[in-house]
Amino acid sequence: MPSGGTMEQAAARIASFIASNAAVYDRISQFIWENPETAFNEEKSSAIYRKRLADSGFQITEYPEMPHSFMGEKGSTGPVIAFMGEYDALPGMSQRCGISREPVSAGAPGHACGHNLLGMGSLAAAEALAYAAQESGIPIRVRYYGCPAEESLGRIPLVKAGRFNDVDAVMTWHPADVNTPHRYTTSANLALIFNFTGKASHAAMAPQTGRSALDAVQLFNLSLEFMREHVQPGVMLHYVISHGGDRPNIVPSKAASFLYIRAPNAAVIRSVAKRILKAAKGACLMTETGYSIEIQHGKCDYIPNDTIQDVMAQSMREIPLSEPTEAEYDFMKALQSTVSKADRRATLDPIAAPLALASRVWHDRCGDFGRGKRIGGSLDTGDVSYVAPTGQMNAAAWPIGVGAHTWQSCSASGFSWAFKAARWAGACMALSGFMLAQNPALLEKAKKEHRRTAPPYRSTMDL
Repeated sequence: MPSGGTMEQAAARIASFIASNAAVYDRISQFIWENPETAFNEEKSSAIYRKRLADSGFQITEYPEMPHSFMGEKGSTGPVIAFMGEYDALPGMSQRCGISREPVSAGAPGHACGHNLLGMGSLAAAEALAYAAQESGIPIRVRYYGCPAEESLGRIPLVKAGRFNDVDAVMTWHPADVNTPHRYTTSANLALIFNFTGKASHAAMAPQTGRSALDAVQLFNLSLEFMREHVQPGVMLHYVISHGGDRPNIVPSKAASFLYIRAPNAAVIRSVAKRILKAAKGACLMTETGYSIEIQHGKCDYIPNDTIQDVMAQSMREIPLSEPTEAEYDFMKALQSTVSKADRRATLDPIAAPLALASRVWHDRCGDFGRGKRIGGSLDTGDVSYVAPTGQMNAAAWPIGVGAHTWQSCSASGFSWAFKAARWAGACMALSGFMLAQNPALLEKAKKEHRRTAPPYRSTMDL
């Protein structure tokens, strides 16, 4: 066994540290849940993490690439083991902690993706690993990356600026309804607005002098419909007409189509995007209009590092799961009842989790689902996984069948059971980091795997 003690000893030390700080972690998560801030506006959320980390002896570095982004580091020698925390809320998802749809403030944001939990769990992991390393005499440079705006642009500016280039292993987690290593991949994506420009005229008196930007949008969107049959398997195109003109009696001089491209990987995104740009040019030729594009955001596919995922799976089995109180169980059962039994399967099937779980209230064990599967959604963790060995896990903060971006997930994310799940996730990640750092051969295996499986990094936004 490498230096630093046994896995059981490290697990006990980490679990004890997190338990002794549980009240602090829960208060942070509760505060962020009660004060939801949308992407690029996370002033309070970022500040509370920076202060806590600084008070715990972490050196804070502010990043200029994104508002409210930062890195905290503790330790000066050894491998760099990093954890990523998010803290942005979703617009319009305000919700009280209850079992019926009831916004705190109609139209206000809410933590329906559980980022109030995500940031806290990663904080617990960073602090617990730093403590365990110090107690065991193992040199580690522990990092916490404060990552704002996940629901929008995400970590891409930090990745492009090289902020993760010297990391030996990086981990994160996400609230979910099951406990499992995140072995499945995600979709790469690219979000663009196509702005078409024509010439206005009176639609009845002089239509022949006008050139309709809306006609260009409609022809462009129609081309996407025909293109669907002739793109690679797994490619998805979603669009809306975000501007279609002002009045029917004015030939629109301006119109726009807001498009999402999703694909199995970043290379396919770029291939499909080239064809879509040709379609936009074709629509302009037919309507004698012009166009420009605005790239909103884009994410690479997530490349799970099997070496790290195996370590995380082992850690998840080593750290005992929390048990819900009777009140917590009753709350989860009542909240789950607001989701139909048929709809509960929607959270399980994409990652090949047993559908029989839909009959249970909460996931009371550790599964290992999703190997070889790809979900339609996208994560900015994907870009990080292109430049550093990356692992991720899910922890059951929500009742089985409750999915992200719903009022139910927002409600559950403010409940005491979710805080327990976040702390458990933190302990699992801290133990994983400890195991990697104390075993250089294992860490080198993860790095070799990354060199073998990750293509050279290029953002999907760099067309």
